[in-house]
Amino acid sequence: MHENVDEYRTENMKRTFYVVVVAVISMLLSTTGCTERKAEPADTIVDSTATDSIEADTLETILEETPMPKAADELFDDFIFNFAANRKLQMSRIDFPVAAYEMGTKTAIPRDKWHMERFFMRQGYNTLVGCSMHDIDRSKDTSVSHVTIEKVMVETERVRQYIFNRVQGLWKLQELRTVPISENSFGDFYSFYHKFATDSTFRQHSLAETVEFSGPDPDDDFSRMEGSIMPEQWEMFAPELPETIHYNIIYGTNRTEGNRRVLVIRGIANGFEVQLTFHKSGNTYTLVKLNT
Repeated sequence: MHENVDEYRTENMKRTFYVVVVAVISMLLSTTGCTERKAEPADTIVDSTATDSIEADTLETILEETPMPKAADELFDDFIFNFAANRKLQMSRIDFPVAAYEMGTKTAIPRDKWHMERFFMRQGYNTLVGCSMHDIDRSKDTSVSHVTIEKVMVETERVRQYIFNRVQGLWKLQELRTVPISENSFGDFYSFYHKFATDSTFRQHSLAETVEFSGPDPDDDFSRMEGSIMPEQWEMFAPELPETIHYNIIYGTNRTEGNRRVLVIRGIANGFEVQLTFHKSGNTYTLVKLNT
C-alpha cells in the first residue's frame, strides 16, 4: 500500500508513462518474431546493440513524435527517457552554449555542434551505483532537483559527467565535465566492476566466502529462495551481467562515504532488476550480497 498520496500519484504516472513503451515493444516483437519463438529468460540483460537496430529506431521515432507529458518533469527518470529519445526536446532542454570542462580545460558547446545523446536507450537497461539503497531509491524522490549522469569510458580511463538541474520546474542540462577515472568518486569501483564482470578468475577471488542470496529457485520457476551461496555456486545462481558500467545516475549530492557500494541494474520497461552489494576493504571490493 502506498504511504501517501504523492507517492501514489508518482507511481501511477510512471506506470501510465511506460505502458506506451511496453506496447510499442510488444508490437515490434509480434510483427518480427515467430509464433513459437521462446521467451527471453527473465534473468538475462538484453543489450540492444546485439538486437535488430530497426526496432530501436522505430521506438525512438514513435517517442520523438509523442509530446512529453508535463508530469514527466516531476521525476528525472521520466524526463531522461524522453530527453534521450526526442531530439527536439533534447535541444530545447540544454542551456546553449553549454559549459564543458574537458580534463580541466573549459570550453562551450554551441547548439550547432551538439550531437544527439541517447545515453542508455539502446542498451536496454540502466545502472545505478550508490553507497546504500537509500541513494538508489532517491530516483523516486520528486524533491530531487540536481542529477548527474556519468558516462564511464573504461578504455580511455575517463568519466564524462552530464549535470542536470531542475530550473523553474523544468529539467535542463547545464554543464559537462570530463575527468580521469582515477579522480572520480566512484572511479575505483567502475574499474573494479569491469574486471569483476569480464575476468572469471578475478571474480571468484572477489566473492565472499558466503554470499547472501535472494532470487529465483533454479529448480522451480515459480518459487524464490533466500539463503547464501558459495563462490563455486556462482554460475548456478548469478544472472548475466553487463561487462561494464556504461552509465551511472546520481540523484542529488554524490555520497561516497563508508565502505559499501550498491550496484543496481534495471531493465527499461521490463521489470528486470538485479542488486549487488559490495564491501570495500583496502583497495579492493568483495561481493557480499546478491538479489535477483
